[in-house]
Amino acid sequence: MKPIDSVWTEKYRPKKISYMVGDFKEKLLKYIENPDSMPHFLLHSKTPGTGKTTLAKAIVNELGCDVLILNSSDDRKIEVVREKVKSFCATKSSIPGMRRCVFMDEFDGMLKASQEALRNIMETYVKNAFFILTCNNINKVIEPLQSRCQLVAFAYPNKEEVFKYLKQICERETLESTDEGINLVIEKNYPSIRNCVQCLQDIATDKKSVTPENIEAMNEIFEELWTLLKNKNWKEIKKLVLESTVDPKDVNSYYWKKALEEDNIKLIQLTCRNEKDIAWGADSKIVFVTSLIEMVK
Repeated sequence: MKPIDSVWTEKYRPKKISYMVGDFKEKLLKYIENPDSMPHFLLHSKTPGTGKTTLAKAIVNELGCDVLILNSSDDRKIEVVREKVKSFCATKSSIPGMRRCVFMDEFDGMLKASQEALRNIMETYVKNAFFILTCNNINKVIEPLQSRCQLVAFAYPNKEEVFKYLKQICERETLESTDEGINLVIEKNYPSIRNCVQCLQDIATDKKSVTPENIEAMNEIFEELWTLLKNKNWKEIKKLVLESTVDPKDVNSYYWKKALEEDNIKLIQLTCRNEKDIAWGADSKIVFVTSLIEMVK
């Protein structure tokens, strides 16, 4: 087995646009049919795991073009733009008649000065290269770049399509499932398709079937964390969040739902603030753990 096949989110990452979940497919396929008309793209959504990176890779895969892939949270300095990106865009394509592609993931982590420098490169080398930018917070992308891109919003994927996608994974993995179980996976993880797939793999790893009772059992750690909060034991919550694989963003959402049920105004406000800070690009563990002291007061 290839290492990539051990991670279902990679193993079942759609390689073609037509295999993806989203209402953008028809328009994107028309661009693929006529590569010369390919615009710059800005793929954005407030929630991670909705398919932005997958779509970018699918576009590159279907075109078969030269590609430069950068993670803008790491390669965020202006030197990267002036040297690496400019050099790539200025170099002739290895495929006659096919423009090159610069794929910049997590673009909302790019410094403003770097974005300003990129603006001129996008204009100067448009005949030789097009750009695909992805981000969770579109407000961190300067307006001149937004206006030069075709905006594709990933908001709320069609649940019926998500269901079919998850059902296919269960069938290919011979993972026993019920329709009620798959729908519950969607309900608890929506709109993150990635989290849905991770949930299926977690169930398979435990050698269980995708049924409501097994999915509910996976929430035991969240119930434990909620009990610890009620007991004002923030140190133990901190330990569990930092030492386990549980996503602090998911814990924050769980606390928000519990706070709504109990009309806990203070906790509702704190969890909403955390959600906003995380959406703006702050580290979810830092944001959540730092807020614990206020939560237990």
